[in-house]
Amino acid sequence: LGVKLLVRTHTGVELSEEGKYLLDKLEAVAAAEKALVKAASELSGEKGKLLRIGTYASISVHLLPEVLKGFRQKYPDIRISIIVGDKLRGWLENDVADVLFAEAPKVGDGVFIPFVKDDFVAVVPSAMFAGRKTASCEALCQYPFILVNDSSVRQHFTKENCKEIIDLTSVDDTSVVSMVREGIGVAVLPALVLKAHPKGVRMLKLDPPMSRTLGVTYRKDSGQSSCAMRFVNFLKSSF
Repeated sequence: LGVKLLVRTHTGVELSEEGKYLLDKLEAVAAAEKALVKAASELSGEKGKLLRIGTYASISVHLLPEVLKGFRQKYPDIRISIIVGDKLRGWLENDVADVLFAEAPKVGDGVFIPFVKDDFVAVVPSAMFAGRKTASCEALCQYPFILVNDSSVRQHFTKENCKEIIDLTSVDDTSVVSMVREGIGVAVLPALVLKAHPKGVRMLKLDPPMSRTLGVTYRKDSGQSSCAMRFVNFLKSSF
């Protein structure tokens, strides 16, 4: 480049004034090289045949299998890796997953496409609220409330307005259902979690209603021929 980019000091090496001035352009060159290598890999390499999907436990059990069945029939050469967690923040940016099948991320550079509306329901022991089809947040707060990781639920049920909070940190929502069945408390969960209609508990609609929107998030720089975009386009044609 004809200029000095680095200077050596008694504490190590740091950018020169010229280097600081050119830093954003150097980063752009590095990012472009990374994108080029990735695109070439997707076209010809084995990595391009692997799709890594980050998702919630409830989606991996109740929604994703049906979706993947059709996707694998259309793209039998693409290998699937499913990564389950309750906090997916940073998974795209840090290259942990190629796509996220979950709620819209709060931050990040990903592109979100909504597909499914999933209502929240109250989960109570079978003998509770007999004859009722709905339950309000105020009514649920009169009982010990089992609070899970969902941030939208945490906004409505706090230590200030609930009789008692049982804070449960788990990616397995079935453990919440088991606690409700044993009369430990009540809970609010996505209807998708309760698709199998577990015994020993009742599901009531919330008044006012609460819901979450599920969809797919992918990186802006995902190439049209990439496994990620093939999955996105497949979802667009399926929902």
